[in-house]
Amino acid sequence: MPAKVIIKIDKAAEAANIKMAGDEALSDVRDDIIDDINQYVPVQGGKPQNGGGGGLQSSARMHSDQTAHKGKLTIRWDTPYAQYQNKGEVMKGRPGPTRTYGPEKLKYTSEAAKAEWEKYAEQKHGEDWVLAVGKGIEQRLG
Repeated sequence: MPAKVIIKIDKAAEAANIKMAGDEALSDVRDDIIDDINQYVPVQGGKPQNGGGGGLQSSARMHSDQTAHKGKLTIRWDTPYAQYQNKGEVMKGRPGPTRTYGPEKLKYTSEAAKAEWEKYAEQKHGEDWVLAVGKGIEQRLG
């Protein structure tokens, strides 16, 4: 007589394990993502490691999420002029309703600096980030 085998899988528990592994893997590559993006963030006075300002770049480590949650990790550059630096447009006027931006574009002092640096970095490095997170998930779920 053939044996009868019943396999029960707790789908909810397995889904939770996969999500947790994804959050942990994404958290593990957080600093690498910030480093990759910061290559394209403008710096006043040179790179921090060369004695320059680097306040905008440094703000990403301080103000970004430390860990991923529900598959999301937010990277933030939080300095007074971060938004206009990111847009790459010259700012005119004082804070308030009369302030305008552009049409002139900023001239960054670093050749690598780009407007919308996070989008540029994602185009250049996004595939590497996906692979690193995938590898981290595989290691956790073994």
